[in-house]
Amino acid sequence: MSNNPKQKFSKLLKSLPGKPGVYKMLNKGGDVIYVGKAKGLKKRVNQYFQKSKDKTTKTQKLVENIENIDYTVVDTELEALILELNLIKELRPKYNVLLKDDKNYVYIKITEYEDFPRIQVVRKIDDKKATYFGPKTAKHKVDKTFKTLKKVLPFRHCNLDIEAISDKEVHVTKKTIKYPCLDYYIKRCCAPCISNCNKKQYREIIDNVKSFLEGRHEDLVKNLRKQMATLAQSRDFEKAAKLRDRIKNIEEITERQKISDPNRKDTDIFNATTTNGKAFFNLFQIRDGKLINQENFISKAPQEDEQEIFSSFLLQYYEKTTNIPKEVLIPVELEDASTLGKFISDQKGSKVTILNPKRGEKNKLLNLSLKNAKIFADRNKTSWQEEGADKQKTLKELKKLLKLKEKPQRIECYDISHLSGEDTVGSMIVFEKGVPAKDMYRKFKIRTVSHKPDDYKSLEEVITRRFKKLKLEMNLKDFKFKKDKKQNQYYLQDKKKNIVGTINALEINEKIAEISNLFVDKAYRGKKLGYVLITEAISKIKAKRIYIACKKELATYYEKIGFEEIKTIPKELEKKSNATWYAADKSKFKKDKSFSKIPDLIIIDGGKGQLSSAIKALKKLNLKLPTISIAKKEEEIFTPGRTTSIKLDKTNEILKLIQRSRDEAHRFAITYNKKLRQKKLKA
Repeated sequence: MSNNPKQKFSKLLKSLPGKPGVYKMLNKGGDVIYVGKAKGLKKRVNQYFQKSKDKTTKTQKLVENIENIDYTVVDTELEALILELNLIKELRPKYNVLLKDDKNYVYIKITEYEDFPRIQVVRKIDDKKATYFGPKTAKHKVDKTFKTLKKVLPFRHCNLDIEAISDKEVHVTKKTIKYPCLDYYIKRCCAPCISNCNKKQYREIIDNVKSFLEGRHEDLVKNLRKQMATLAQSRDFEKAAKLRDRIKNIEEITERQKISDPNRKDTDIFNATTTNGKAFFNLFQIRDGKLINQENFISKAPQEDEQEIFSSFLLQYYEKTTNIPKEVLIPVELEDASTLGKFISDQKGSKVTILNPKRGEKNKLLNLSLKNAKIFADRNKTSWQEEGADKQKTLKELKKLLKLKEKPQRIECYDISHLSGEDTVGSMIVFEKGVPAKDMYRKFKIRTVSHKPDDYKSLEEVITRRFKKLKLEMNLKDFKFKKDKKQNQYYLQDKKKNIVGTINALEINEKIAEISNLFVDKAYRGKKLGYVLITEAISKIKAKRIYIACKKELATYYEKIGFEEIKTIPKELEKKSNATWYAADKSKFKKDKSFSKIPDLIIIDGGKGQLSSAIKALKKLNLKLPTISIAKKEEEIFTPGRTTSIKLDKTNEILKLIQRSRDEAHRFAITYNKKLRQKKLKA
């Protein structure tokens, strides 16, 4: 095939439709490295392969790495935008602008669908029915806001399931409440659990909470003054005095606002500065003419195109937030401003305008936002510089110390956590280029040990489970997976290009697919090539549910790899005599990117015993991977085959890196253990 990218894809480029859609660029390994949207697919995709002096470094590198192009046609530009967003979230491509993972942000969650909604601080949007306020980048600020809310509004802070039976009666699930908790007695809760306030009264409190979080402080004060007046008229002076104190607290908060302009619309102001493949964003939120909030965000931005940086950022940001203004100010003109504005408007439920002011007060606000973005970037300069040359120097020294073949660019660290042998869990954390790669972290619920502490056996299980699949992938380096498009058939080739296994995969519709005729050459059986063919074929199928009709003698095999026997089959499938039908969801066969990578160094939290357990597990899999352990007491480093430990000075950067990975593995394991115990308590 030609080395010229345009010649390589000439047929595809000519056949592309001029309709709206989304395109995916894939590399040699079949990984999606870029997702883009287009008004017209043909024109947009062809642009990548045209000779131009204006082509950015990012685009040049992207084009060099493209091995395949896939695309999906949609009806409208808005559909293309939404599909692009979903694919970026799911695939997190290398060359796309990526907002940090949800787990790094904090939200205030209101369970509005309940009779007596709960208000919680969470790190994930996992309940479509609930209302979320965020994302917020600083948890301490959210905690402070939550603390203030508790002072001024008497909403409940418990996790009880409370249902209104009537205006005067409630039902609390799984609990009998005789007396309210302390919050009621210190005037921090209206106690709906004992029917002290009805559904309507509590809803007023929640509406006030929302007004507060949206920055509608004046609306909140107005509502509270109205309630106070009503109480005073009915001569309930004690409750009226409580409201007076709450109003005073709110007014004290609002006096601290930095910018005030009563004529200004609700506005979000964004600006950013880019450096070292990252974009540092600043956001000013103006509500009711007052600056109510300032946030800073870091986004991966492997490109120089300002338009794409802002377009992608806004798309990802407004998909995560509910507090949407009437207008958005940004420092660049966007080609897709109208489509993006339509998307944000749909999220809000009313019109939102995206503006790029060139002069006047709005432009001054943009400049102020830019200054703050630069300050934020400088503040983070140390951290992103550390991720570069300094870390590489430490990794080089670590390579020398442990006599490794290569610098350990990928380090995996393991730890075990339990409470007196209960809820034993394992953790795997990953450092790439000396920096935590949190999306690569994995946790393990221990299966072989229960009711008694056994760190050695638990660690052996974790290492075995982690490297079992890697062993399979390492054994398959000599094989190539290919597709015969005409026959809906996939096959494996060995080094000599001999076909050693085949499988048929037929996509019936977007929901259903059938695999059949699995075959592996006798000479290659026992290498799990059948499993490889099945999983690789399923990965190429878009259908969500996979069906297979098999003979009884193969039933055990399919059950083992994740299929379940079914009694009835969809009408689209052809009935086959003497066959048992099995089915499985595609999600069961999703490849784990972290497990597919080979670590350059394994670190075990513990001493000689823990190190021996890890080495034992690797030996059983016939794997030789550099492995060390670090014992907490003296911070000694143990290596296989060495009688004495390595002791480094406390200021040594190598020791600091190993300690940091160990501490992170420990934290991650403890967090998971606590989560399991909390689930038990709630059950």
